[in-house]
Amino acid sequence: MATSNRWRMAGMEVPLLSTDSIEWRQLSVPSTSTYTANSDDSIAKDFASSCAVGNPPSYFLWKTSRTKAHVLEILQLQDTPTIGLRLVFSDSLFPFAFICKSRETNVASGDCLVLYALTISGVAYVIRLKSNFDYGTSSVVPASEVLEYNTHVQPHSGAITTVAASEGCLLIGRSDGSISCFQLGILDPSTPGFVSELRDDAGFGRLWGILSRSPNLGAVVDLVVSEVNQRKLLFVLHSDSSFRVWDLLSRSKIFSHATPVPASTGKTISLNCAFVRLWVGEANIVTWVIPLAMLHGHNLVGPIDVKLTSDKVWILKEDGLIMQELHSNDSTEGLAHCYALQENLVADLLFQSSKHSSDDLLWLAYSAFSSAEEEIAPFLSSVFFQALLSPGVHCNAVIRQTLVDYQKHFTDSEFGSFTVEGLKCEILSLIEHQGGSGSPVSILQFWKAFCTRYVNNWFKYNAAYGLVMDPSTGAFVIVRNYTISLCRGLEDVEHIIYDSFENQKKYIGCELDDLGDEFERKILFEFLQCVQNVSQQLGKASSTIFCESLLRTPHISFEEVVTRLLKILETGYSSSTAAILIPELGGDAALEKELSNHRNLRKFSTNMFLSFHELCHKANSWKKVLDVVESYLKFLVPHKIVLKSDAAGPFRINGSAIVQSMSQIAKVMFDSGLDICMLLSYMSSISGQLKMSYGDVSRIKVELIPMIQEITTEWHIIHYLGTTPCESHSPAIEDFSHKLSSLQIDCSGDKRLWNAKLGNFEFSLAHILLLSMQGSSGEFGKLFFSQLPNPITLVTLSRGLISWIIWGRSGEESSVFFSNSTELALILLRNNQYSATEYLLTLVDTYSRKEKSFGSLQAMNAKLALLSHLLGCCLVVQTQYGLHGPVKDRKIAEALPCFFRAASIERSSEAIQSLPPEAGWFKVDFSYVSSSPPSTAAWKLHYYQWVMQLFEQYNLSEAACQFALAALEQVDESLGNEGSTSNGNLGESVTTVKGRLWANVFKLTLDLNNYHDAYCAIISNPDEESKIICLRRFVIVLYERGAIKVFCLFLICHSIFPTLSISFCSFLGRLPSFHVVVLVMVKPIASCMNCVALVPFFSSKILCNGQLPLIGLVEKVERELAWKAARSDISAKPNPFKLLYAFEVHRHNWRRAASYIYRYSVRLRAEAAVKDHQLRSFTLQERLNGLAAAINALQLVHPSYAWIDAPVDDISYDKEIYPNKKARITMPEQSLTGDSLPQKLPSYLDIEKLEKEFVLASAEYLLSLANIKWSFTAKWSHILSMDYVKSRSAQTSSHFRVLYLDNFHSGTDKPSADLIDLLVESSSYDMAFTVILKFWKGSGLKRELERVFITMALKCCPSRLGASLPGKDRKQYGLLLTSSEDELVHDSLDAAAASQQFVGSSHWGTLEHYLVRKNEDKYRASHPRLPLIVAGTLLSADSQIDLPLWLVRHFKGDRSESGFGMTGNESNPASLFRLYVDHGRHTDATNLLIEYMENLASIRPADIIHRKKPFAVWFPYTYVERLWGMLEESIQMGHRSNQCEKLKKLLHGALSSHLNLLKVESDDVKSCSS
Repeated sequence: MATSNRWRMAGMEVPLLSTDSIEWRQLSVPSTSTYTANSDDSIAKDFASSCAVGNPPSYFLWKTSRTKAHVLEILQLQDTPTIGLRLVFSDSLFPFAFICKSRETNVASGDCLVLYALTISGVAYVIRLKSNFDYGTSSVVPASEVLEYNTHVQPHSGAITTVAASEGCLLIGRSDGSISCFQLGILDPSTPGFVSELRDDAGFGRLWGILSRSPNLGAVVDLVVSEVNQRKLLFVLHSDSSFRVWDLLSRSKIFSHATPVPASTGKTISLNCAFVRLWVGEANIVTWVIPLAMLHGHNLVGPIDVKLTSDKVWILKEDGLIMQELHSNDSTEGLAHCYALQENLVADLLFQSSKHSSDDLLWLAYSAFSSAEEEIAPFLSSVFFQALLSPGVHCNAVIRQTLVDYQKHFTDSEFGSFTVEGLKCEILSLIEHQGGSGSPVSILQFWKAFCTRYVNNWFKYNAAYGLVMDPSTGAFVIVRNYTISLCRGLEDVEHIIYDSFENQKKYIGCELDDLGDEFERKILFEFLQCVQNVSQQLGKASSTIFCESLLRTPHISFEEVVTRLLKILETGYSSSTAAILIPELGGDAALEKELSNHRNLRKFSTNMFLSFHELCHKANSWKKVLDVVESYLKFLVPHKIVLKSDAAGPFRINGSAIVQSMSQIAKVMFDSGLDICMLLSYMSSISGQLKMSYGDVSRIKVELIPMIQEITTEWHIIHYLGTTPCESHSPAIEDFSHKLSSLQIDCSGDKRLWNAKLGNFEFSLAHILLLSMQGSSGEFGKLFFSQLPNPITLVTLSRGLISWIIWGRSGEESSVFFSNSTELALILLRNNQYSATEYLLTLVDTYSRKEKSFGSLQAMNAKLALLSHLLGCCLVVQTQYGLHGPVKDRKIAEALPCFFRAASIERSSEAIQSLPPEAGWFKVDFSYVSSSPPSTAAWKLHYYQWVMQLFEQYNLSEAACQFALAALEQVDESLGNEGSTSNGNLGESVTTVKGRLWANVFKLTLDLNNYHDAYCAIISNPDEESKIICLRRFVIVLYERGAIKVFCLFLICHSIFPTLSISFCSFLGRLPSFHVVVLVMVKPIASCMNCVALVPFFSSKILCNGQLPLIGLVEKVERELAWKAARSDISAKPNPFKLLYAFEVHRHNWRRAASYIYRYSVRLRAEAAVKDHQLRSFTLQERLNGLAAAINALQLVHPSYAWIDAPVDDISYDKEIYPNKKARITMPEQSLTGDSLPQKLPSYLDIEKLEKEFVLASAEYLLSLANIKWSFTAKWSHILSMDYVKSRSAQTSSHFRVLYLDNFHSGTDKPSADLIDLLVESSSYDMAFTVILKFWKGSGLKRELERVFITMALKCCPSRLGASLPGKDRKQYGLLLTSSEDELVHDSLDAAAASQQFVGSSHWGTLEHYLVRKNEDKYRASHPRLPLIVAGTLLSADSQIDLPLWLVRHFKGDRSESGFGMTGNESNPASLFRLYVDHGRHTDATNLLIEYMENLASIRPADIIHRKKPFAVWFPYTYVERLWGMLEESIQMGHRSNQCEKLKKLLHGALSSHLNLLKVESDDVKSCSS
């Protein structure tokens, strides 16, 4: 906005506060009124006003809107406003409210306010409000604090047209011209005089020389109460243009006048065109003038608000705020002063002020980033995001409404939870949904449409409601729907840019003298005209290109952007850019744009050439022009203001206005400097045409352009700090120091409130700096925080903040660029603004190095060291805030050279240690270093250790390790030779320091799972004590991480150790892995099926993939592992006992290997007793593996030495007292004496005992698979308490103790019969027979076999199956229960056994399998009568049962091999015959006897000779006789007599034939013998 002939630019609107950040407390106003009137909703409108209460004044703002006419919002402008009050009425309100301080102050509630309000229906409210708006959880104003009154006291009174109020008085103007006065809050409504009406009084009319009023007054259109000379006057404007003044105290009229309406032509307009608004200003007690302003009704678009002072009028309009001096005779001074509103800034930043501004952005972007087209789309989005989220432009309500326009609806909580990144994601998703993700042109089209809607919504929903003035300071506040703003004046350079030189002297003052005399100022004016031409040629998008290029990561250099934009000034947009855009824009549009660019370029070149020649002609030489330019550039440098250090004032709302004002000034300065830089670059490029000398061109390139670059960089940093929102971080690693700092001990409440608002859009980085600036300059803080600043004061305050940012609190000049950057970085770092700090330091570091390259300065070294140190710290801390993958790695990689560079710069130690105490942990403290100053090596040693600890704190082990190694390189040079002691290192020797550093290297590499380097650090450590500690940690960590699985591998070999049984190898072969962590999977080799053994094979992978052996550390490793094993959880992975077993096997120490693995099995035995079913089975399987490994190891030893010591304490009763960490210094154990626990005699375990324990453990495991819990340790292995052992030690013989220990460790006694019963019950017959054969001999063996087979036989009897009972009778009927197939659990360990165990599918098949099929005579050899016992059991259980055919055949045997008749072994036909007879099976007995007799008779002729041998034929004749008697007895008793008669006849016949045959055979024998 430039200056015109009618007005001049005077300032700009500055956002002060966004109501989005206010916590609104909503209260409903109770109403008891039942009166309803015809309310006119057209009266409601957008309205805002204010009042000042108290001294010093507290400013209260209130506003209501047309859309929510029943809601009144009240806000106090004091300190940092965080709470507002929102009152909800039952009816729409008049656009009016009045607040004053209550005369009666409630001590309990504090100061109270009185609110006057009126509804459109005529109900007046007087509400007592708490000044702090603290109503707790209540949602309704207490009824006792509300006074409600219906103002329609007369039925025929006129409609309410306007209202005003004063303390204790409510004034209502009506359509009939009357004015009612209500003494609300002073008198009771029933008291006489509560309601009164203002009437004419002729006496006062004559006194003032005014005629009496006409009897017919027009409607009252406006009322204004003003205090003049301590008298409250009421100014009244009627619709007939009559104007009156009333004294409220006397209720009398003191002034009346009919006001004509002047027309623009000088003629008087009819009075029917009445005035509609009235404003009253301050009375001038010197001139006795009261300024008035009236608005006529013919103005269709009137002002939003008007404010008057004694000498000025302020008019707020939609297009600006106009200030006009009332008393000015000079034409220049009488110009209107215009303050640009925020609408202009919003439109400019979003490229809506010009039709082609957004298109220029696209063409410039293609020119600036021509290297890659894919960079254009993100660049465009970044530009618009940067503008959309900048303070003053961003408004939550407006952007939400814009998203609603695109059918994006969010709840209040959802939208309120949006962060900056979240909002960006929503808009980007909207771009994709709109189809704008394909090309830069489509994205630009979307952003143009989006920004158009946003700007329109901004103008609509954030319109200005009113203007508020502070007469004491001259400050004025613009109240909008969602924002509150102040106005600022112009900076000196802005006066030059926006104004003409004729008016500069008045507004700039003495600073204008620095620009030279009048002649030089005219040259400067001509030069600035050329600058403006360059700016118009490039368009407003050029500065955006510059800013965005600097913000990019990595950013494009300043010189590169200048070169690319200079090419546009010289040759225009390239044809390649047009070719790229033809497919997007279309051929015609692209061609038209290209032609337009060429025309503008020719016109620009011509005009610039002529302007340059005219400029040079006026100045007489280019040297003079450059001198003027250099003077003007110094004018652009930020002003230096020395701030005094004093007590700080309170943090108030004005800080936001100061920050925003600073940002606006920085933007103008940056754009101005950039335009000058482009003009000078353009002049140097066409220097030949301008006839510039080589010296002039060199001066431009070497002096002026670097000067401009420094200036623009400083203003860019200021603008960046003012517009970048603060980040809100929650540390990923909250250490104690962070938690302590979060308590904010001894911190002001204002700062705590501010910290709570980090992450909000309107709180930028400069707010942090402003808070620090306030603390450093109390006088300055009191100045701008005590009251609302006027436009000139606000600019002054902004200059102070700018000066503090650039020059620091002292304002001293420095030869170093941005000498205050270190202090700013520390402030930002302390407030967790790491991204901003990184950007600031990177930018300053880049420019500083460039500055150093021009001329080396000693001061630059200190600054570069500090910059590198702080930048490294910033990068390290950022790794803890949600960064992962390549981004985190990049931060670490960038931090490493920063620290190394900081340590290597000359005299960097002094610079880094000079950081102030408030730097916190960023300050490196080397106060313990005695040498002053320390040597370079000593400095590097201590600094590298500090950096190492920093990286280690944030779990960045790899980077920390690099600095530990770097510190090791400095030890010898810093501390001297080996064994020497340095006082500067607290008396530590070189060995100790190296030991500590190598220990750090070990720890860091171990954290990275780099076992090779960790082991190297151990063996490189010269400190023996430190080496042992590291080794212990190394072993423990490897064991815990499962990394010691590389200690030893096992292979299966053939015919080396034939002592290992085939069954044991097959058992191992069924395991998925043997010793899951230690050993590889064992697979039997096809060619080694007869004899297989496990042979240890050293695979050269003891540690670190075989690169490092255990050099002299074998015994130490074993000792540490044994200590860890005794104190580790048995379920740990990998298990230390397994590691020790593998370790000893590798060393061929078989007995010790067996001892360790047996201890493991003993620990497992105790664990299995308390585990549930699933874990118990796994534990028992592990125990079996351990016992099997112990047996295998002992089999590899000579039989004379194949034993191990039994552990005395398998399960220690004092296990809990074992420490988790081993003490560095251990005391030798002392023997117990006196009342101590007696020494236990040693016990030994050989292979036989281990095998027995293995068998019992196998039985327990199989029972656990069947969900049956049994433990042989429950009976034998009682864990005695200490008191019991002490009391029994004297009475118990040593033999008993030895026997007890022997049973405890091996369990070699016979197990109880319950075990056999449980195994049979669970159908684990193989295991039951194995236990019997292992533990019983002789008669005991036969007895147990009989019990098992009897039980198996009873399971086959149907008559006994139903007799089995579950539950509590299980033990009584245990041997009669059938095995349920559902209860059988098949496991990999028992898979082979289960497949062999059940050949048949029934109990008969099982009985047959174990009695007559398996191994033929395995069990019958031990007990030949087993078939007879089985058959007798079956017949005893059911005498009528049909014996299975296989059993009968077993009794009958092979007749070819047996003798004739029924002779044979224990299980012969005669035995079967006797069983039949004993159990009454007459038919079966008869048939069996007849069968064998007939068989004898039908013998082959060849075998007759055998039959005639003596004693060759035998039958159980006694039982035959008994059978005969039993048949006769049955016949006599009549029991189955017919059947018995038949059997008797058959038996008689068979016996007769048999006896005859025997007689014949006997006679033959006799005859042969004779």
